[in-house]
Amino acid sequence: MVSMALRTLLFLAVVLLVLGGACAYMAERSMALCPALAVHPGVVRGVMVLFAVLLFALPALHRVPGLARAVDPMFGLSYGLFSFLSTYLPYLAAADLLQSLAGLFGLPLRAWAVPAAGTAALVSALLGLATALRPPEVRRVEVPIPDLPEDLDGFRIVQISDLHLGPLVRRTWVDRLVAAGNALHPDLVAVTGDLADGEAEAVRAKAEPMGALRAAHGIFFVTGNHEYYSGVARWLAVVRDLGWRALHNEHALVQHGRARLAVAGMPDPTARGHPGAGDGPDLAKALAGIPGDALPILLFHPPLGTEAAERAGVRLQLSGHTHAGQYFPWSLLVQRLYVHPKGLGRQGRLWIHTSVGTGFWGPPNRFLVPAELTLLVLKRG
Repeated sequence: MVSMALRTLLFLAVVLLVLGGACAYMAERSMALCPALAVHPGVVRGVMVLFAVLLFALPALHRVPGLARAVDPMFGLSYGLFSFLSTYLPYLAAADLLQSLAGLFGLPLRAWAVPAAGTAALVSALLGLATALRPPEVRRVEVPIPDLPEDLDGFRIVQISDLHLGPLVRRTWVDRLVAAGNALHPDLVAVTGDLADGEAEAVRAKAEPMGALRAAHGIFFVTGNHEYYSGVARWLAVVRDLGWRALHNEHALVQHGRARLAVAGMPDPTARGHPGAGDGPDLAKALAGIPGDALPILLFHPPLGTEAAERAGVRLQLSGHTHAGQYFPWSLLVQRLYVHPKGLGRQGRLWIHTSVGTGFWGPPNRFLVPAELTLLVLKRG
């Protein structure tokens, strides 16, 4: 318990330090580069303070019984600012660097730095908003497995990941997602974590339509990190009410014709040390007892541990978590942080598919990184 509290405090301290530094840089450099903004320093700094206060206060207030509905409309302002400022920051840094280099050659680019960065950030945020609010693209991925049993050739798995159901997600959007998933006629649905943001009672109404998802062999779920931020025990109760099978370091056998598939699942690493969350991910425990004739697949929220999974004989791992950066230019950074940041990759005999996410977290922005509803088809090959 103590170690978990210390880790939380350390994490918050780092976040506050980074956020404070970013806001200070944007405010001071914007005023230095744009004299029109320097005339109103209180307004510029006030916007940054408002953003920081909303970013931390709203999630806390959303967890207070009876306040969730009242604060929901304010999330639009908070995450709208988040979307714009998080895009403006790298654009401003690039413009700042460019005008500094131009100054070495006597070129007058200083007056254009802030307007150019602001315009680019606004256009990016608006285009990203339009992409985030539309239904996710259906993406078909064929997974060739040389020794795949004949009866599993063409087996259809729909992967849903990182929905982040919360204040900005409309129930009608969820209804359309469910209809699109059912239209793919899956043999199995895998929900690979981060179903929601917010306490279960505040968001339950948006999760309930997910109970209409249908698959020949059922819907399987593993926790992501956000389930632990939002009251994991209550969310697992919601998952059970939906009729889904939650896998916590365990597996389920699926009989498909004369062939068998073993669906194993591990909790997100955030479970370690989390009060009441049980054990952290344990691959050996999740795979223990799988018959030799069953094809093992693994559901695990982050795209990690692939070397161990490959050594253990797993043939397909389904993950999410990265969002592929969610929107440009942060998408460029995420490509460098993970070995398997998005799409289908390989680790020896193991295939790993990392979903870019079916929804969005926080800022309603999917600029150049559209969300996806993934249909994975197992093929002999």
